[in-house]
Amino acid sequence: MEAVGAQVAQVCVIFTLPCQFGTYSRALAYIEWFTPFREPDPFSGLLQVSRSTRRLHRNAAVIHVDEILRPCHLIPRMGQSINLGWTSANAYELATDFYLNTFIDLDTFCISAIT
Repeated sequence: MEAVGAQVAQVCVIFTLPCQFGTYSRALAYIEWFTPFREPDPFSGLLQVSRSTRRLHRNAAVIHVDEILRPCHLIPRMGQSINLGWTSANAYELATDFYLNTFIDLDTFCISAIT
């Protein structure tokens, strides 16, 4: 996966504007940004990202959905011990640091799952 020029974001909601805002027909996405890619982890070789914040709040934006390039798989960074409060339902919300899983290609995986 080529990381140059790309930045990771979590898509929180996809929406269109109500008609009272005019005839703007393009779909929009509310996203929360991650930091630019950092140096690969010395043990796994995986690129690292963290939640991007501004004034102690998540750095968010509204973008056009056609600006979204592709999905990616993030692995929450566990550290020396595992937080027993983390579940598959909340780990992405509770974790702040992640690895970009370059060993998986979701586009290829989705195509192979259909055929």
